Amino acid sequence: MTTPMPPLSAEPVHVPKTAEVVAQAIRNQIVRGDIAEGAALPSEAELMVHFGVSRPSLREAFRILESEKLITVRRGSRGGARATRPDVSVAARYLGLLMQFDGVLLSDVFEARAMIEPLALRLLARRENRQEAAAELLAIMDEIVPGIDPRLRVDVWSRFYAHLFHSCGNKTLELLYGTLTGVVRSELSDSIFQEDEGSQSPNWKKTIIKAMTFVSEGKGDEAANYWMKQMLLIEARVQEAHQRRTLIDATVAFA
Repeated sequence: MTTPMPPLSAEPVHVPKTAEVVAQAIRNQIVRGDIAEGAALPSEAELMVHFGVSRPSLREAFRILESEKLITVRRGSRGGARATRPDVSVAARYLGLLMQFDGVLLSDVFEARAMIEPLALRLLARRENRQEAAAELLAIMDEIVPGIDPRLRVDVWSRFYAHLFHSCGNKTLELLYGTLTGVVRSELSDSIFQEDEGSQSPNWKKTIIKAMTFVSEGKGDEAANYWMKQMLLIEARVQEAHQRRTLIDATVAFA
């Protein structure tokens, strides 16, 4: 006795467009390194023959890859497509849209950061070059002086975090945090580090020095616990000051 066939799903099957298939093939070659960063892709004529596609389909594939920052296309008789390294800003843009669409609160972002940032400090404290890295991080923060322009202050903090997560040695954590930093960058000067402009020794500097001392001494747990405590204090201040303010509110304010 044969088993009756289950009913077929009513969901439609997505058949990829020609441009999507071509984009996927080129994407795979770039990601694998078969097409090196900065290398020119074959001419449109060659690619049309290779893939057996029309010029409009090929150009649509190029537009897909351009939006992903995997190629740059120069128009004109001497133009063409070149492979590029994808930028974290692509992921940040989509993550930002999702967070804005879901109405993510600023306090929610800081709570997440309070969980993630201590991991980088703990990992950095285990590395052989921890003293050198800690000194470099302190040097970056020395660029913040009383009266500095808020947007320059944001640049310094962004470089501080980029160097911290690069130095900790975990690439996944570096990319993850780089994406999150790209989302909240425009909001940094408003909420994350609110300085008293009349103060010559703001609290953040004492925080950095103490955390880097723990890192230099190889005390990863102490550095992580101390940093988490400071971040949770900031999260509480953000929640009190901004209450139900969302990420999209901050983005609109700095547009």
